[in-house]
Amino acid sequence: MQNPILITGHRGWIGSNFTQLLDTQNISWVGLDRLDDDYLGQDMSQFYNKIETCDTVVHLAATPRIPESWAKADRYRENNVGLTDRIARICAEHNKHLVFASSSSVYGNGDGPLNPYSWTKLAGEQSIEMYGRSQGLRYTIARIFTNYGGKNAGKLVISNWLDCYTQGMPLILRGTGQQTRDFIHVSDTAQALLAIYQQQPRQKILDIGTGNTVSLLELINIFGKEYIQEPELVGYADHTCADLTRTQSYLDWAPKIDVKNWIKNKLLEIDNTGINTVS
Repeated sequence: MQNPILITGHRGWIGSNFTQLLDTQNISWVGLDRLDDDYLGQDMSQFYNKIETCDTVVHLAATPRIPESWAKADRYRENNVGLTDRIARICAEHNKHLVFASSSSVYGNGDGPLNPYSWTKLAGEQSIEMYGRSQGLRYTIARIFTNYGGKNAGKLVISNWLDCYTQGMPLILRGTGQQTRDFIHVSDTAQALLAIYQQQPRQKILDIGTGNTVSLLELINIFGKEYIQEPELVGYADHTCADLTRTQSYLDWAPKIDVKNWIKNKLLEIDNTGINTVS
């Protein structure tokens, strides 16, 4: 019988969709999450207890979101850098394969992070790479692009627009709308994490996105509703797009869901039912 996967942050947005997928595949897993009152900090005893029976650790736990990271930089450093460093060290000591959920925001506008959150994710990557070089840690780093959809969908732009549409409220567009993003459905992200677990491309940093980009203005126009423009928040990249050439050379995986078609289908569902299920 295969040993379970240890997943940190299994109750979060990506984590809950990933574990749902694992359940459908009858793949065993154990989790650690602060929502279950699990403690991950200086005292790593709970992590030590659970890692003994696991061969792979999928580290999803993090303090997310760019705007809050400006005011709470110390918290972000501890949760995203300090914790990742401790997990990487323990995985190296116990010869476990570490899968780390990083962020596309580490790219910034091509020359690196533009905000404290993104810097913490890059610092986490660098810590993992250091343990790989010095102690033989086996790792795969997934730079995940902008997620949408699925259960427990976070309050990011598409979810917010769908809520406003459902409630008959004006949508809010930050900036000019010319910003472009590579939007990936969270179920495709979950499938990518499963493929990484199963195929274990080692010592690799892989983009997890669609390889396609769309402007926010193009997306908001699909809604066909009034919108209000507000200033762009500080620290966001102008354009993002995953490079899947490297990813697909190491990973047998491809995204399946197109964001524009998904939004059109969701709007039809809301028009027919008046309910936003965000799946």
